[in-house]
Parts: sequence; structure tokens; C-alpha cells
Amino acid sequence: MLGLLGGLSFVSFPVMSALAQSPADSAEPVAPTARYAQGENVDLAEIVAEWRGYYDDVPVYQCVCLDGTCNQTEEWPYREFDRYQLSVSLGPNNATVTEAAGFNCFDIADGSRPSDPRAFSAALSGSADSENEATASAIARPANPAEQPASEPAVTAPVRPPAPSTSQSEISQSEISQSEISQSESSDSPASASSVLVATAINDGADIRLDWPSGSSNVVNVAGSSWNINVLDALDCESLSVVAQKMMVAQRVQGSPVVDAATGNVAVPVLLDSCVEVDQMAVFVMDPAEGGGYALYRTQLPPVTGALSQGTFAFPNEFSSYAYSTILEMRYWDRALLVRQGSASSAEAISIFRSGLTPAGIYAGCGVVSDLEGASALCDL
Repeated sequence: MLGLLGGLSFVSFPVMSALAQSPADSAEPVAPTARYAQGENVDLAEIVAEWRGYYDDVPVYQCVCLDGTCNQTEEWPYREFDRYQLSVSLGPNNATVTEAAGFNCFDIADGSRPSDPRAFSAALSGSADSENEATASAIARPANPAEQPASEPAVTAPVRPPAPSTSQSEISQSEISQSEISQSESSDSPASASSVLVATAINDGADIRLDWPSGSSNVVNVAGSSWNINVLDALDCESLSVVAQKMMVAQRVQGSPVVDAATGNVAVPVLLDSCVEVDQMAVFVMDPAEGGGYALYRTQLPPVTGALSQGTFAFPNEFSSYAYSTILEMRYWDRALLVRQGSASSAEAISIFRSGLTPAGIYAGCGVVSDLEGASALCDL
């Protein structure tokens, strides 16, 4: 089905096997991985949830197609991808195969590459039901078909998906260029029917309204408030020169705040300053309390050269960060914050912050999604 998981491997099964079930089985839900292989534009979070139902700790890789066309028709998911489309891979060996098809892959948990994966356990998830455990066990076999034991049965049907995860943030599109941060409520309508907190930028980005599941709401002021950050190697727009550090204040929310459904934390993209076609931005993370009040944290984006690649860079304090370029989109995915930023030359990169001791998380790495001029200023290549 899926390829190698470090020391484990998975044998492929025919995509059409899902259609060859008996009438008694026809009511069974088709696994997201099988629907994806059939060409359906499946929410990638559903695939991650399915895999997490079998394995708790095996790395899941987000993969971005960098070639004009990335051909994966010979292995799962048996389809082609256009440039900048997203896919996912389970396990470092499977991600290596995906990269050979023209993708760039990195672990959504810590940003590591499949060529240098983090340590992980390939043990079956304790949350998987007995049927899923039996099926997951059956597909663990050597990658080379010639090495398979003659008595080991082949897998002939996709695994039944586990129950939907309520802790998973939703990704409604698999293509970067079509991704939108989903906000079903406008700035003029409360979100009392929502099951999670909803954060909306209002008053041209000067404030954020928080609508709580209970039906209550409150407004948090951003522009002209104490939302400040010490920017390292900052561009001083008055002198048009780079200074070692500069305390900068949020001018407005630029883009859409996003809420981590698992924690209720709110990540907010803000504009600090803009001149000579260069935006300097930051991402603040709020831990709000219903009825008012919140704790404020700053994501810390490291430099993109030198110390970053060695993993030895240390910030002077928790209030310091290098500036983001123009933030195009943010989302929470599998408890990680993904920030997509771009340059004036249309280069783009995604930075990942995994969960940490504070709601701001810990920088885990970056991946280039548009390798144009200036990409090296966004992500260490």
C-alpha cells in the first residue's frame, strides 16, 4: 500500500480492489488513502489521521512537487501532481521514493528530511481496533517482492479508516495555490454555532474578535498595543539601512488569524513595517481566556544561513526573532504551525513550528515551495 517505514515496508494493492468488495461490504467506508489513490481531492488531514490510527510515531512527511509534473503513477497514490501541489508520505523510505518523483519532503513534526529522519517507533498504535491492527500487521513486509515469504498473504483491500480525529486541524485543499484559511463566519456574524473558538481580524486589522463556542465574544486590540518584538538584522525604513536589532510594534493584522483546534491557541500574522517592496512581519500566538485576557507569545524565526543549518543558533531572549517576509498563509496541521511566506520575486517557503513548552512552539525547519530568485533568503537551501 504505502512503501517503506524505516525498517518496515508495505506492499501495494490494486486501487480498484475497493470497488471489488462484496455487496455485504459495500457499506464499509473507503479509507482516505484509497480514495486519494482514485483521484479524489481528499483532505490531507484525513490521511494523516488514518495513518496515526495504525502508527503513533512513524514520521509523516509533507511533500511539495517542485518539478513541472511529479509522476507517482507507479506507486501510491498512483497519480501525477502539478508543480507546487501538496502530498503526504508515511515513513522516511516512502518519502525518499516520493522525492525521487520530483518532490521536496519534510517531517511535519520536526522538519527533518527523509535522508536524515528522527528516531521513531514503528509499533502499532494502541488506538487501532483489532481489525486495523491485523491489516496493518499483514502489510508489514520486505520491499522486494522476491523476499516475501511464500506463506504471507497479499493485502487485497484498503484498511478501514479509524474514527475521525477531533484534535486534527482541517486542511480543505491539497494544492497550495488554492489553499484558504477557512472562516465560515464573517466579521459581522457571531460564531455561536461553532464547536471551537473562531478568531477574526476586524477594523482593517486593528483588532481581533474572538467568538467562543458558548456564544460569547470579546475583542483584542492589536494595532497600537503592546504587541512588540525585537527584530534582529532589521531593515530600518527611515534610514533604509540594516540595523543589528530594532524593537518593532504591530501595525495591523495582515491576513487571517488561525486557531489550533486542539489547544485553542490563536496564531496571528502581523505587519511590523514595509518599505522598498519589503515587508517585515511577525507571528504572535495568543493563549486567550473566555471573557477577556490572554497570554502573548512570539514565534522565533532564526536566520536562514550559517547557524541555522548547524542548529546551534540561540536568540538573545524570548522576545527576539528575525522578521518574516510577506506571510501568505498560516495553518495548524497535526499540532504543528505552518507559516508560508513569500518574497517580492515570488519565491515561497514554508516554516514549521512544532509544539513546545510555550504556545509559540519551537522552530523545526523549512521547505522551499517556489524555488525562484530570493528563495535562499527565506529558507536555508
